[in-house]
Amino acid sequence: MRFNGILFSGLPGSGKTTTSRQLAEKLGWQVFYVGGLWREEWTKKYPDGEVSFENFIRSITLEEDRAMDRRAHDMLAQGTIIGDMWHGIIGEGLPILRVFITAPLDIRARRGMNTDKKEIAGKTFDEVKALLNEREERQLALAKKLYGTDYDYRDASGYHITLNSELLTVEEKISSVLHFFQKGI
Repeated sequence: MRFNGILFSGLPGSGKTTTSRQLAEKLGWQVFYVGGLWREEWTKKYPDGEVSFENFIRSITLEEDRAMDRRAHDMLAQGTIIGDMWHGIIGEGLPILRVFITAPLDIRARRGMNTDKKEIAGKTFDEVKALLNEREERQLALAKKLYGTDYDYRDASGYHITLNSELLTVEEKISSVLHFFQKGI
């Protein structure tokens, strides 16, 4: 199969956004960043942060999530785009290279401590770990509601390749993705 786009899915804090942004820069492509779109909505609705991002995300309805997933699918269908999203199933049936990025929780939490995301600022290492774990479980529960109880976005069989970002630099991840993208499967 030849691909015309790339979809990154993965665990919260695993490096999806960093990898997708740097790859997009290298290819000159746009990134469709679902988490960023939800953050924009949160910032518009609560510019003073009176409601935390986590509470905002919890308040999103199933229909709003479905609409976002349809929007993501439509964007991916256009090709020459990189998707940064939670549910790899969105790319099924499209000529999109589906990549899952993983890393151990402690590694993801350490990285989280070094971001400028408002929802993490001022939190301790253990609080960041708990936050990432909660996001992972919430995404799994949401995915099951959206796509059926058998669906687990963390299942490697739903992706063409899986990368462990603990073991690879961003450049190595990009190189691996480009290899599979250019070669096809």
